[in-house]
Amino acid sequence: MTQTLVQIIVALLVAGFVLVIARKLIALVPMEPLIAQIVDILLWAIVGAIILFYAIIPLLHLAASELR
Repeated sequence: MTQTLVQIIVALLVAGFVLVIARKLIALVPMEPLIAQIVDILLWAIVGAIILFYAIIPLLHLAASELR
């Protein structure tokens, strides 16, 4: 159980790190505002997928196994 929680915390830290660094790097690239907004939305979708697959789903599996 603690190993899963540690993995979830690490996944959330990695997702936050990826989000902050990528947003700072994207801000340095000159592009049109519409393209910048599309890239930002895609970045949020990628980070959301990381959080979903590496934090939320394992947490739900952990909760379901505790109910048995």
